[in-house]
Amino acid sequence: MKRIAFPLLAAVAISLAPLAYGQSGPQPQMQPAPQAEPSPPPAADPPAAAADTQTPAATGNTRLAALVPAGLTPEDACRGFKDLGECSATLHVSQNLNIPFADLKDRVTAGQSLSTAIHALKPKADSRHEAQRAEEQAREDLSSQG
Repeated sequence: MKRIAFPLLAAVAISLAPLAYGQSGPQPQMQPAPQAEPSPPPAADPPAAAADTQTPAATGNTRLAALVPAGLTPEDACRGFKDLGECSATLHVSQNLNIPFADLKDRVTAGQSLSTAIHALKPKADSRHEAQRAEEQAREDLSSQG
């Protein structure tokens, strides 16, 4: 046992040595970058709108807009989803099963599958069937867009 423990301990000590030496002594303070002159306001198309590819599609789709809960815009409802299809399917599940959209959105945007989120919020529902149904409805919504 001692024959194995000593070489193993030595290997660990050698591998951790660079970390110990890398943190020695005070670090120099970084000076803030000089302030540049203010830039002119952006043109008609702000960069944030260009980065959010769901915004124009969500706004222009009347079938999707009809599903959005009161008090939300389609843009707000779809913010955080991977794509417009995922948002649309979540909206359909919310309407089909009478599950609060905010609860579904929280789970789906946190990484749960739609089926898992349905099961967690409505255990008696056939979650796989309902997720498939909503995904088909979402595909119809997106194909009729325009």
